[in-house]
Amino acid sequence: MNTSFRFSVMLLSLASLPALALQTPEQARPASQATSLNCQPPTTAPAASASQDQFDQYSWQLFIAMNWPAQAGQRGDPDCSKQPGDPGYTVWQTYKSVEETFLPGAVNPGPWNSPQRAKSLGIINIAALKNSTQVNAVDQAVGGWLIDQAGNPTYYDISSNEASYNYIVANDFYNAEVVSKANNINFPNGVIEIKSSWRILTSNDNASHYLTMLARVATFDDQGQRTGVTEAYLGLVGLHVITKVSGYPQWIWSTFEQVDNVPPKVMAHGEWVDQPTPGTAYSYFNAATPVAALNQSPCDWQTQAGHLVCVPKPGTTFQTPNPLNRVTPIAEITNEVNNRYRSDPDLQKSVLKYYQLITTQRPLMPDNPSNPLGQPTPALSANVTMESYIQPNSSCMNCHSMATPVKSPYKADFSYMFKFANAPAGKTTQDKE
Repeated sequence: MNTSFRFSVMLLSLASLPALALQTPEQARPASQATSLNCQPPTTAPAASASQDQFDQYSWQLFIAMNWPAQAGQRGDPDCSKQPGDPGYTVWQTYKSVEETFLPGAVNPGPWNSPQRAKSLGIINIAALKNSTQVNAVDQAVGGWLIDQAGNPTYYDISSNEASYNYIVANDFYNAEVVSKANNINFPNGVIEIKSSWRILTSNDNASHYLTMLARVATFDDQGQRTGVTEAYLGLVGLHVITKVSGYPQWIWSTFEQVDNVPPKVMAHGEWVDQPTPGTAYSYFNAATPVAALNQSPCDWQTQAGHLVCVPKPGTTFQTPNPLNRVTPIAEITNEVNNRYRSDPDLQKSVLKYYQLITTQRPLMPDNPSNPLGQPTPALSANVTMESYIQPNSSCMNCHSMATPVKSPYKADFSYMFKFANAPAGKTTQDKE
């Protein structure tokens, strides 16, 4: 794929394209067949003192509800007459994306239940959301783009549910001038934000192992400059689901991945090592890559026109794969929960059985005045497709606790969404360098 990128926000505003939610070719089960699964997300979270496996079960229940087929004509609502694996967009795929929420010129984005827009992905990184005082861009969580083993970029999207959208619209927080002055941003309970990562599926991939969609994506040349758009068949490789629920002002953070991103870890001779499954072609792992070359940023940072720009390191291009492995092994208790849900008979006709929870991070002491962050537990949380190059120190809660709107000294209640807010026509709003 011809590709390239500069560190600047590249949300595509494209002409309408009939977007298809292409789940899996497996036959859907009759709607009348009973299931033990719940189409609705859990209404309460475990107590702060609950064990990790209880929070991991909460994450899986949320994951299943988010991936339930959506009700036709009603964004964000499940069609409970269907089952996971039935065709069509999932609930979270009908949430409002940042492109739909933060319109050019700070225009009011209108009511929640507007017609579904065509899917178009132009974000190839996430970092500058968190790093925009240094890099004027939307980039992967500190480090640069991520190229899979097929030589194609990983694409990202960010969206939120109706509770989040209505809060933003009611307070005019889609307007950068308004939200940058807001010193009391406080999302209501019930808000859900989603960050997803996608890779282009090729003839060598088994598409039945992925949640898939057809979308328009940005194309780039070999030095990182955008060349246009193309239509691509994408497979979901990562999903962050964050929820603000009663008793947890620091939110609850769940992260999932497709099982073939990187191999599992095993303990051997007192250290964790990768254990690839024979015959599995991993999307981001190459067994021939030296350990020291794994999880390395592709960027040779340069200053261009006053901004830091990621240029491919010498000897590489934008098509050079960025091999990864998992730094922190998935906890044994989390793997046990994964095995229970992935083997559930009611998920066997769904692609969800090809996904795994990496961890659930939450505050151990959510109401401790002396520790507003609440002691993130577990301390580390990293999705290899989103925190690829900062895994050893990655903590969703720590990172998002520093979130602010554009050009604002005020905290944004753990949300980086306001970095997408635009100024009214004729005005500009940027983070100071």
